[in-house]
Amino acid sequence: MRKVVIFDKAKKWWHESPDLDLLNAKIAEIETNNWTVVSVTANTNLFGIISSFTILIESADS
Repeated sequence: MRKVVIFDKAKKWWHESPDLDLLNAKIAEIETNNWTVVSVTANTNLFGIISSFTILIESADS
C-alpha cells in the first residue's frame, strides 16, 4: 500500500519555505514506523518558491 504525505511546516509563520530539519525528522519518523520513503518532491508556488514537499511512502509489509 502506498500513501502520499504533504509536508509544509515552516520554521516561522512568516517564512513560506518549509523547514528542512523538520522534513528530515519527519522522514526519519516515517521510516521507523514500518514505512519506506519512495520519493520526495518539492512543490512550488507561482513565483517558483518551494512551498511544500510531497512524500510518497510505501508500507514495508507489501
